[in-house]
Amino acid sequence: MYAEQMEDAETSSQVAGDVIGNTAYSERFVLKILLKFANLDTLKDEIEKQSFIDDICVLWDMTTEKDVVLFLQKHEVLKLINFALPVIEPSRIIDVIIGIIGNMCCQKEVVNVLMKMEGLLSMLMCHINSDESLVLIQLLRLVSSCLFLANDEEIETWMNLFDTVDYSAALYFILKNSSHLDLIYTALENLNSVCSYCNTGKFRTKFYSLFVVPNALDCLTAAFTEIAVNRKETCCNIRLERVHIISLQIVLNFVEFTNACEIYEGSKENVITLINVILKYYEEKFIVKKEIDSDLIDILMSTSTIVMELKLIGLPEDYFKPSYNMWKATSSILHTDKDGSSFEESDKEELVDFVDKVKYPLALIICYYIGNIKADNFQLDIDRVEELYDEMKIWVDNGPVETDMSMSQRVKNYGNPKNYRSRPRN
Repeated sequence: MYAEQMEDAETSSQVAGDVIGNTAYSERFVLKILLKFANLDTLKDEIEKQSFIDDICVLWDMTTEKDVVLFLQKHEVLKLINFALPVIEPSRIIDVIIGIIGNMCCQKEVVNVLMKMEGLLSMLMCHINSDESLVLIQLLRLVSSCLFLANDEEIETWMNLFDTVDYSAALYFILKNSSHLDLIYTALENLNSVCSYCNTGKFRTKFYSLFVVPNALDCLTAAFTEIAVNRKETCCNIRLERVHIISLQIVLNFVEFTNACEIYEGSKENVITLINVILKYYEEKFIVKKEIDSDLIDILMSTSTIVMELKLIGLPEDYFKPSYNMWKATSSILHTDKDGSSFEESDKEELVDFVDKVKYPLALIICYYIGNIKADNFQLDIDRVEELYDEMKIWVDNGPVETDMSMSQRVKNYGNPKNYRSRPRN
């Protein structure tokens, strides 16, 4: 049946023209690939050919174009994949197929169709236990794209799927054990998407039961350490800072539950280490490089919440010293730059505004530490901040200076499925 439909479509394309929408791509090329998927009798032989792999990789690349996606939808490609997928075994082919579906799911109409295909969804989600990193990367991207565009009914479907395949256990295993950098990064993004779209409203209880487990933060911090510490030199600053932001945002999602302090008692040292790495990075960026980064305001606010919710103390150098150093810098950095001269005049207004906004969360962190440090260390720390303590208390009492957008909202906005489009690797 599918083979006959594809043959009729190919004949029609020869009559009507061969260009897909406003692209330069060929309808006939796509239809010939679909025809191969439709012929199960020959498909097993086709998937062994390098030419077939090359062709579907080209198709994968083509699906970054909306017109191509709509053309595939016109020919019900998801139904065709559902028909053919059970006989496909090579992981490279599965990787490409999931990548194609993932790119297509940047369009809401595709997500709507996919969410009604329980059989296909189940087949796809079974690959969460795959040993193939490339398959996992594409599956995680697909899930993240769908969550971004999902309505409440579709979120409920995802939650049920997560439960059925024990998704959280598989995801946490990846975060803790993988050494594949792209997979770890994609898994972090995926967990952030799950937190952003599933830890809300009526889904919070189920999110709690599925994802808020004792090893969650240990797995998160293992992934964070692999990227931000062990492999730091291989990461560009944009990706590294993205990892900083979403890692804190994920921790926030887990510590907001009333019994979080008990659940994550054994993870506190790992969370302190994560905070230390992030604060030291931004301490250098602010004090040494003299760079104004608005993310620091929200990073410090997130840090203060995490520290207080988990009742984190640690050593002075863990989070007190970086915070205190940045506090001191807010008093002097307006007057000196790394060469000993003043900041550029064009930066002054922005810098003053930034300093005003960053002082409140810094004061929160420092005051919390001083108020909870053990007696034998208290005098050491109070000596460092005694002259500023009253000022810090004023900042705490006055509350935060309003910012344009919270980090959580910016992190959530980043979930746009266009950010998850993928292309075949060479």
